[in-house]
Amino acid sequence: MGRALLLLVSGLVVISGIIQISNNNRLEVLPEESANYFKEQQAKNVATSLVDNAVQNLFRDMEWTGTISTDQDYAGKGQLLMYGMNSSGLDTVDHSVTEWNQYKVLMISRAEYEGYTAEIEVLLQRDSFSKFSYFTDAETLPHPNDDIEIYFYDDDVITGPVHTNGTLRIAGSPTFNGDVSSPNDWVGQDGDPNSDDPDERHGDETPIFNGNTNFNMATTRDLPDQAQINELITTANMGGLTFDSDKVLEFFVDGNGNPQVQAADIYTYACGYRNWYTCEGTTNHTNYSLSNYNGLISVEGTARVKGEIKGKYTVHATDEIEIMGDIYYDTNPLDDPDTPSPDLLGLVSEGNVIVDKDAHQDNGSSNLTIHASIMALDNAFTVENYNSGSPRGTLNILGGIIQRNRGPVGTFNNYGTASGFSKNYIYDDRLKETIPPSFPRESIFTIVYWKEKIQ
Repeated sequence: MGRALLLLVSGLVVISGIIQISNNNRLEVLPEESANYFKEQQAKNVATSLVDNAVQNLFRDMEWTGTISTDQDYAGKGQLLMYGMNSSGLDTVDHSVTEWNQYKVLMISRAEYEGYTAEIEVLLQRDSFSKFSYFTDAETLPHPNDDIEIYFYDDDVITGPVHTNGTLRIAGSPTFNGDVSSPNDWVGQDGDPNSDDPDERHGDETPIFNGNTNFNMATTRDLPDQAQINELITTANMGGLTFDSDKVLEFFVDGNGNPQVQAADIYTYACGYRNWYTCEGTTNHTNYSLSNYNGLISVEGTARVKGEIKGKYTVHATDEIEIMGDIYYDTNPLDDPDTPSPDLLGLVSEGNVIVDKDAHQDNGSSNLTIHASIMALDNAFTVENYNSGSPRGTLNILGGIIQRNRGPVGTFNNYGTASGFSKNYIYDDRLKETIPPSFPRESIFTIVYWKEKIQ
């Protein structure tokens, strides 16, 4: 017993001695490590500060290009260089960009402090509006007497990025499965929109936000201006299909699997008893092989669209786009998520995008399918006669909706849909990375990646 106790005590003494020696060594090394860490962080801070300065310049002027160097206000020295896809000297820079376009900007910031070097590589880009599953400038529908307030309700499930420059209105517990942002706080149906107290504004509503939220953000996100639309038209004139009058566009795939679009003129004629109303017809039907064009179709006037989409296209109209029947991809991305679909459609209207009152009957079904990223710049995406008649079925949208004002697609009561359509909106996840041809871009930059290296 005594011998065992002696061995135990001796072991503790040895361990205690080792710990003491280790502590003494650490006390000798810690000051040096702390000093080195401070120098590393100082170099990193200088490089980061240069990036912040450049980002602020871009925020004030998105066309800004230039170089920023440190001055007497910096504790260290450094320089930030900025590159676009055609910048001279880009081939001499070590970077991680694998695919360039005119919407990307690369920043390389290098800084030194007492022998330590920090390098930060930042890639920014102007994102396409097509990345949004839902975007509005205002959450109201203009009306001569009083603007109509439109709400998200219990059964609404929205997946993908959501933004409004207006005020999100909530009734019940709608679900948002993507990021949600707005320069304003949301307001509940039974809440007080004029209150500064969030609880009073929200009332008893309980929305489910499963992604990040950024309410009361500092800036708005502006819709495209006419200059951006003119860029789209210019590109269409350089290899796309262009028409100088109203057209009906029916997409189809021929017997050999080739993508086609049939373009027809619209004409009107009197019909009915004593010509009390006007009928319409089509003439001059012409088929175009879409493989011969750059993916853009621009119509000066109104474009009426339906059919099967094979390939990537953007349809633009200076007036309205009317949806006359189902618009669906030849390869539905929902059928096999492991096999990416090569098909994508953008609809860009300088007016409204309107679902024709009879569109759901085009294929004999009460439902309607639209595969597209939809943009209505003058007003809204809406359904013709949405507030009259019996329920028409379900509006199935795969893609996203970008509109100036939120447009209605139906009316609802305690029993469900009273008129128009019920909604089944599914976000096309490919829109996070894949963009319809020449689809308008945001005026602000977002960070694609931020990489740091310290030596």
